[in-house]
Amino acid sequence: MNIVNRIEEKKPEFRFGIASIIGGRESQQDYVYCYSGAKGDLAVVCDGMGGMEDGGKASRMVANQLGEQFVARNREVPVPEFFRTAALGINSKVSSLKSVTGRRLNTGSTLVAVTIEGGKLYWISVGDSRIYIIRNREMMQINEEHNYRLRLKEMLRDGTISRAQYEVEEKSRKAEALISYMGIPAQMLMDINQKPFDLAAGDIVLLCSDGLYKSLRDDQILALVKDNDVSLDIAADRLCSMALRYGGSGQDNTSVLLVQYGPSKEDL
Repeated sequence: MNIVNRIEEKKPEFRFGIASIIGGRESQQDYVYCYSGAKGDLAVVCDGMGGMEDGGKASRMVANQLGEQFVARNREVPVPEFFRTAALGINSKVSSLKSVTGRRLNTGSTLVAVTIEGGKLYWISVGDSRIYIIRNREMMQINEEHNYRLRLKEMLRDGTISRAQYEVEEKSRKAEALISYMGIPAQMLMDINQKPFDLAAGDIVLLCSDGLYKSLRDDQILALVKDNDVSLDIAADRLCSMALRYGGSGQDNTSVLLVQYGPSKEDL
């Protein structure tokens, strides 16, 4: 099982929808964690890194460790500081993972997680999974992907490479290579918002692994959510099934976690 859904108390201001598929892969390396209770609300999606050993083990550790620390946290500590401290500690644990024979595993995981306090959204992102905000008929990505494309943008901005060089490299497979992830032995890049994002009633936060956005365009994702948002579970299922339809036999593991803040269509 790669989904942990700990809804300890029903909160009228929140609705959740979760779905995950293995796609055309031999194993499921995504892991989804959702907590809602007296300690707050936390949504997490992790994507164990393809091509690495035991990516599922890494993603499971990251999600569960963050969930456990969130529930046990000192709520007087600002959320951005909590996310940063927790991520650094978990990164060290993942980078120290070993096989049954005691050999260090070459493994890792992406991480996207959000929490909402009083209508204010905080997030942490490491790697190339995404977080979107959907408001009315508009959708925007709020985190930055940590892949080589980010380095190319920096080099273009600094004048290290020309526009022509950038355009060639940006279209190559190399541009998708991760430069930061949970478990990296080098310095880890983290995207953490210090200033909270103010949510409006009805806003939907979408967390997903790259299997979704590499198979569906943003306009397709938005349409599927808005056409099915009476039930966020149905919306999440539709997103995954359509990703599989377009991705075919080569479809990557795909996981979606939707969180709606405020009243749903049923309440209006």
